Amino acid sequence: MKKIVVFLLIAHFGTMCAQHVRHVETINDNWNFYKGSIENPISKKRSVKWEKVTLPHSWNTQDILDDEDGYYRGDGWYQKTMVFPKIYENQQIFLLFEAANQVTTLYVNGKEIDEAHIGGYTSFTRDITSAVKEGNNTIMIKVNNAHNDEIVPQAADFSFYGGIYRDLQLIITKPVHFEVANLGANAIFIKTPKVSESLAEVSIQAKLKRPLKGRFYVQHTLLDAKRSSVKTIKTKTTFKEDVFSKFQIKSPNLWSPENPYLYTLVSEVVDKNGLVLDRVENPVGFRWFHFDAKKGFSINGKQTKLIGTNRHQDFYGKANAVSDEIHRNDMKLLKEMGINFLRIAHYPQDPAILEMCNKYGFVATLEIPFVDKAAANEKGKQNTVTMLKEAIRFHYNNPAIVAWNLGNETTMKAPDKLGEKYTKHFVETHKILSETIKKEDATRYSYTVFFREPAYQDKLGIRFTDIVGYNKYYGWYVQELGDIDKNLRSLVERSLALDSDKPFILSEYGGGADPRIRSYNPTRFDFSVEYQFLLHKTYLKTILDMPQIVGANVWNFADFQVEHRKDAVPHINSKGLVSSTRKKKDAYYLYQAILNKTPFITIPSKAWEKRAGVADEINGKVATQPITLVGNTKDVEFIINGVSLGKKDFDFATAVYNVPFKNGINLIEILSTQEGKILKDFATIDFTLQPKNLKSKTNPFNEIAINVGSTCYFIEEHNVSYLWMPDQEYKKGSFGYVGGELLRHPSKRRNTIGTDVSVKGTENDPIYQTQRVGIKQYKFDVSKGTYELTLLLAELKTRDSNYMNITVNEKRVWSNINLKKEYGADRAVTKRFLISVDDENGITIDFEVLEGSTRLSGVKLRKVY
Repeated sequence: MKKIVVFLLIAHFGTMCAQHVRHVETINDNWNFYKGSIENPISKKRSVKWEKVTLPHSWNTQDILDDEDGYYRGDGWYQKTMVFPKIYENQQIFLLFEAANQVTTLYVNGKEIDEAHIGGYTSFTRDITSAVKEGNNTIMIKVNNAHNDEIVPQAADFSFYGGIYRDLQLIITKPVHFEVANLGANAIFIKTPKVSESLAEVSIQAKLKRPLKGRFYVQHTLLDAKRSSVKTIKTKTTFKEDVFSKFQIKSPNLWSPENPYLYTLVSEVVDKNGLVLDRVENPVGFRWFHFDAKKGFSINGKQTKLIGTNRHQDFYGKANAVSDEIHRNDMKLLKEMGINFLRIAHYPQDPAILEMCNKYGFVATLEIPFVDKAAANEKGKQNTVTMLKEAIRFHYNNPAIVAWNLGNETTMKAPDKLGEKYTKHFVETHKILSETIKKEDATRYSYTVFFREPAYQDKLGIRFTDIVGYNKYYGWYVQELGDIDKNLRSLVERSLALDSDKPFILSEYGGGADPRIRSYNPTRFDFSVEYQFLLHKTYLKTILDMPQIVGANVWNFADFQVEHRKDAVPHINSKGLVSSTRKKKDAYYLYQAILNKTPFITIPSKAWEKRAGVADEINGKVATQPITLVGNTKDVEFIINGVSLGKKDFDFATAVYNVPFKNGINLIEILSTQEGKILKDFATIDFTLQPKNLKSKTNPFNEIAINVGSTCYFIEEHNVSYLWMPDQEYKKGSFGYVGGELLRHPSKRRNTIGTDVSVKGTENDPIYQTQRVGIKQYKFDVSKGTYELTLLLAELKTRDSNYMNITVNEKRVWSNINLKKEYGADRAVTKRFLISVDDENGITIDFEVLEGSTRLSGVKLRKVY
């Protein structure tokens, strides 16, 4: 009897460990690629110059960042010859595309497989069994990312990179298997209709492919986090019908942001003898959650403020062809920052993202790329519905997801201005998408994100979803920091007045920050790291104080590439808390201090290692500048070059010290004690002390670079962190401008310093984007010597005809200058002169206007002898 028991246990264990019943592998390597059209893809006579590529791949890694307008949107072809491994008898062979943008046509041995797949962000599978032969097989894939009126997104503030930019998988199964080529490429749908601390109910729907004859079963085994079996259930299958199974477990471990406990459901197809024919695994998280318009979000009965970010899927220089390792590292950085909420925007993303959301405990919403405008006509509407179904079905089993989002800022192209027919189609699209969410998944919330005023959507009649989100950039595109609190409270009040039961999410907020731009006098839209920090601090105070804001998502986690953007960094939307290469900005640390429960202190600006300033007094040996610290402890001590500046309490996670910097290397240390544990951070600052009087003997003048027309420092990151200082009005004994006014953005709404122009011929766009227009002089009260003088100029977005002369110490050095005529519009111009000063009158640069107005973007002075 004992021998029989042991045999049965071993047999069951063998079934559970059948890891390789289904064969899955990536086939990313050794592809040939051609960018352009191929008229006859099956012709053996075609003459195409292929290049070798590896997937993930995009053909827009370079043209998205160059100075030329636009990027390639058209056909791209992938070709590969391969032998398919013989693993099973009568095997079924599939290709699973995690994503390809945006219309994908597959050929195997010259045979077109099914219809082209529509949409660039959802996963799909093709059954290629009938087209495969023994020996070499030729796979050809055409991908097209051209604009199509019937495919969303129609327009958006991101770039539509072409290519097979996620993994391509080969899947081989036996004839009896869980459906692979199902819409969305998923065959198991797990529901947890009832969950409590004492009991969890599980309901499973399985889609099966099986022959007419034979007796087969679907067996589900729930494993805990240690891979120990918790429950097994076996259900007989019926031909051509889905298989439904139910079971309960007692005292489940609950999934939450604080404790993201995951079970695994192993689903197997077995025959009457217990032989496993197919096997798949899915995560299971037991939780119950609820959104309340007045009280906020609760999970497992606990009120939880949802705070996190949005995320785009690209990386600098890679377009959207990003590795799984980069995706997972992004999630790691967000976990370290302390978030519990991720809006996966504006489209379904790599499976690695939701894998890590499940593991890290990020509550998530996922959306489709219905952005700015609806796709044209009925076919376009159905394409959008299909995308939504694919997204829901593929990602259905991720416990992190609490809501499906049908679209983002869909009224960007105002429907009421596009005609009655479009408006009707537009409203119907919202309605059917909202209904589709409920038909596909009644266990989660439906969600829409708007940006216009609540009354606008109400008048159109598109507030169909359970939850509404709003993208608002108070303090950035409109109004000032001091207006953020009242504007947010008013917005929430107006939304709830229309639908008191619809929870409100602040789905986007934020502002841009170029890590190269620093300021002690930050102003709206200056793209300084310091203004972004203040902006987020202001938002957080209100968000945390308002339970009616049930969740908030920073726009964005990381800077991302947008071809048409012309901000401080052309082609980059710089609203990220980290850069496009994932370097942390100061605001990242603010969130880390506020959201994390683990004791934490840091110097957020420690990456700014080279600094400069004018001495506090004539012949002074220090320049005093503020340093902001962040932390979640009670207080902090600041030490500069071994001298303590005392302790300060943190106020809303921040403390500011006025720090005396000496010329050369300065060591900063900060200390805090929490529960008997000492926390530390440090920074090394290489400081250039500029003399208050340029003729100083104690601190002789050597070199200075001025960011003319700006209150910001600028760091040339590509040039050994060379530092440009803020501009100032001339003071006797020092340096500065005489006359003129700041160049301002032409938009009355924005009216900020500088302008958003992509400046050609330079990597230092911000230097040229700010200018002093109508300037009369620039003066340096230096002593005798020989100096190298560099002037930086550009003609930006002007229709005027501007001519000027430039004179240095009454000597004409540059005559009849018309920058636009001689160099072209929006192009950086740098001119260097050697100047001798033979008296004590210093250097005076005169700008003489001949026609229009004078202008200056930057000036650099270096003493040679």
